[in-house]
Order: sequence, then structure tokens, then C-alpha cells
Amino acid sequence: MMLWLVFALILAAVLAALLTPLWRAPKPVPGRADYDLAVYRAQLAELEADGKRGLIAPAEADSARLEIQRRMLAAESGPLPADGPPPIDDRRARLATAATIALVLPLGAGLFYAAQGNPQLPDKPYAERLEHDPAVILAVATAKLDGELSAKPSAAGFKRLASLYLLQQSYDNAAAALRRAILLGADNADSWAELGEAQVLASGGAVTPEALAAFAQALQIDPRAPRARFYAGMAEAQIGHLKAAAAIWRDLEKDSAADAPWLPLLRRKLAELGRRGGFDPDSVPPAPPDAAALKEAVAAMMRAMHGAKN
Repeated sequence: MMLWLVFALILAAVLAALLTPLWRAPKPVPGRADYDLAVYRAQLAELEADGKRGLIAPAEADSARLEIQRRMLAAESGPLPADGPPPIDDRRARLATAATIALVLPLGAGLFYAAQGNPQLPDKPYAERLEHDPAVILAVATAKLDGELSAKPSAAGFKRLASLYLLQQSYDNAAAALRRAILLGADNADSWAELGEAQVLASGGAVTPEALAAFAQALQIDPRAPRARFYAGMAEAQIGHLKAAAAIWRDLEKDSAADAPWLPLLRRKLAELGRRGGFDPDSVPPAPPDAAALKEAVAAMMRAMHGAKN
């Protein structure tokens, strides 16, 4: 019963806001003479103020005052017609519009609620959502861990925090957490590759210079790091080096276990390269990415970006 009372009050407030203007007759539009007289009165007040402050000589003030008064007399004795025709008060049309709104709005709201709503659903208190809503549980766990790390930072803790942010698709926060983890000692290939991946996801799938630098660092630590090798191939494909990308991905495919979770995606990407470039990916000899060459590519990209900004 309380729910329907709330609905009724909301509906009444909306109808009042919509219908009140329709019950009122339109106000007459002021004529041109009324507007001119208001302007002249303001000019007189400004002239008096300037005279008191000594900003205008008395003779000039008298001359200006007389000219303004002359224009006021002219406006009062021979007013100009209004800019447009007087407003038409079509009371019948206003009442018809009001009646239509008063009928259609409640009826439409009722039909929509009948189709989509369910007043029999029980309440879902916040405490219950904490226990059963995955998004709420994840957000609470992330906030709790973030607070704990502020008091007692650790590399492992920031790695866990990054994984929570990734689950929430908060990629910039995940990258920031991974940087903290690396600074606190997680300076390994996996952390650098995860940082690069978070940066790629934050950029909408583009391998940015910062992400490529992270992958290059991962490959320098471990040349066989699978995540870094995959994104190194993506970076080559991104700039149109399709056969270079195919070589890197074929090398990763060769070294992957038969049940590696990335193999289906890797093979789809290889097939896409073949279609784009018009070649058979199997004809490209496998070749690992060169970490030193990747770092040189990052430096070149940064120089090009810096030159474009200047």
C-alpha cells in the first residue's frame, strides 16, 4: 500500500508541474514603447550617477538629460506598435492539451509498470546485497584492500589490488597498482607484462609506447614471457608489419603447450593476419621478438610524438 501511495504522490507532483502553466492565460507581450521607456529611465539613472561622481560636466549632463527626456516624451505620445501580434489565448486548446496529458501520462505509466514492474518483489537491503551481489562484494573488497595497503604497502598486496581492479575493468587503477607493486619489489617479467596489458586495455586495445616499453622490459627479463610476446606481435600488426607479427605469434604458438588458454585466440589472430596481408601465416618462419629492438621502437615512437606536439 505504501508503494502505491508513493507512486501516486510522484505522479501528482509531475502532473502539477506539467499542467499548471496550461491553466494560466498567456501574459501580454510588452509593447515597444514600454521597452524604450525602460531603457530611457535606466539611461537617466546612469546619467545622474555619473554627474554625482563628477564623471560628466554639468552642461553636458543637462544636454544629455534633455535629449533623453525628449525621447521619452516621443515614446509616450506616439508608441510604436509591438514587435508581433498580441498573444492568442486559445483556452479550449490549452484545456484539451492539459486533459490529454492528465489522461495519457498516468495511463502510460500504469501500462509500463504492468509490463515491467513487480510490486510483489521483496526488498533487497544493502546488507543482503553485500552478501550476494558480486559487484558490491568486489567493490567492498577493493576498498578494504586499498585501505590496508595505505597503512602497510606490499608488492603482493598491490598485485592483488591490480587483479581486483582488472575484474572491475578499472584499467588505469590496475596499471597504477602494478607500478606500485614493481617499485616495491615485484620487478619480474609477469608484473611488467601485466602492466603493459593493463595499459593496452586502458587505451581501448591500442599498444601505446608506454605499454610497449613495459612488454620490452618483460622480454628483457624473460624472453619467453608469453603475454609480452603476444602483445609484441600485436604492436607489429598495429603498425602494419603483418609478417613480423605472424613470425612472433608463430614462435609463441610453437612454444605453447597444447592446452594453453591463449592458443585459440592466437590462432584466430594469425588467420586474421593472413586475410589482411593475403599470405599464408604458416609460410612465415617463427621468430621471437627482439627486446632491444622493441626498446628502440619505443624511443622512436616517443620522439615522433614529442616532435608532433612541438
